[in-house]
Amino acid sequence: MDDKLIELVKGLINSYEEMYNLCYPEVERIIKGRITDVNLIEHTLDNILEIYTEKGFYLFIKLLLYYRTVNIDNAYDYLEILKNDREEEYHEFIKKYQSIKKPFKNN
Repeated sequence: MDDKLIELVKGLINSYEEMYNLCYPEVERIIKGRITDVNLIEHTLDNILEIYTEKGFYLFIKLLLYYRTVNIDNAYDYLEILKNDREEEYHEFIKKYQSIKKPFKNN
C-alpha cells in the first residue's frame, strides 16, 4: 500500500509541475503583452488555482496583481477565492503586501 501511495503522490506532484509549466508562459505573455482580455485572464487564473504548490501560489499572485490593473473588482473576487481555498498562504500574502504599504483594496 505504501508504494501505491508514493506513486500517487509522485504523479500528483508531476501533474502540478506540468500545469505550472503550461501556465507560466501564458502568465508571462499576458503580463508582458498587457493583455486585457478578462476571459483569458480568468481562465488562466482558474487553471493556476489547481496548482497546489508554492510556485503555483506565487504564479497566481503574480497574475492577480496584474489583473487588478485591468479589473480590480474581479481581481478582488479572485483574492476571495484564494482566501477560501488557501487560507494560510492568503494571510501570509496579505501581511507581506500590506507591509510594503500597497493595499490590495481598501475595505
